[in-house]
Amino acid sequence: MAGEPLGEMITRLDGSAFSHSGLALGDGLIASAHQSYLASKPWDFSGLRAEEFGHFWDKGQSVYRLAVPSAEARARAVAAVHALRVPDDGTFCVPKILIVAIALASFDRSRVDEEAGATIRELAIEAARAWEGEPGSRTFFCAEVVARAFGERFPLSALQPPGAIRPAPAPPAEDGVLGKAVELYLDAATGDACQESLDRLVDALDIEAPAFLDTVGRDILASARGVGHHRGMAGRYAGRLTPNKGWETTGRLLPSALVTPRMLLDAPWTADTVARVDGPGAPPAPAPVQGPEPTAS
Repeated sequence: MAGEPLGEMITRLDGSAFSHSGLALGDGLIASAHQSYLASKPWDFSGLRAEEFGHFWDKGQSVYRLAVPSAEARARAVAAVHALRVPDDGTFCVPKILIVAIALASFDRSRVDEEAGATIRELAIEAARAWEGEPGSRTFFCAEVVARAFGERFPLSALQPPGAIRPAPAPPAEDGVLGKAVELYLDAATGDACQESLDRLVDALDIEAPAFLDTVGRDILASARGVGHHRGMAGRYAGRLTPNKGWETTGRLLPSALVTPRMLLDAPWTADTVARVDGPGAPPAPAPVQGPEPTAS
């Protein structure tokens, strides 16, 4: 999803070529949670939608199918998606995406040391779990929907992104300005029930990594401006499109609001390969990726 700010921020931090995920419903439809501005509904920032493949191809986005071998699991997931859309399609949750970004970046030693990273990561898990305490919450993001539909949980070991992620250059910004803007947004966009845990996370960032949210703001701005890449998303890193089933499947379980597309790719219950989906209107296949594969850290 080249040029889409939130997706590019996640792939930059997560180290795979996938910035979005959904669930095939059959009849050429994909259910996914994303943002969109609708002229007919100017305050609708979208949620869980069902769209044809052409919706994504029209945006120049490549589509890949990652099979789930169990037919029974697929049928349950499709039914669960229909249930999630009742009574409405909910709201796309930007604060959740930013919590995911914070959790992923807590592993990056160029940003925070190991002890501070562990502290930030624990608070990010706590903040993400706060949404699970609201059974009626109608907020989603893409990978969270897929995990919830399949009823799957992920261990803490699955959260750590691969090494050798190469961030795109960020535009210059005055230290603290963009971070304060992100902080104010989180404060305004988060409901009361989730605000306390999010405040603790932001307070920890102010102490352990005072420029962190500023960096996140720069990442978003860099993505929006297309700084640092002139090819499709698949060529931005060493471009891992293939699953790597290498992480431990046991241990402490994460809230569904911390799942990423890369974690779905590597999950033991998904297939070992992905297949590109082509058809009338599909964009050309991304150029072959140059350079070494990312190494596991």
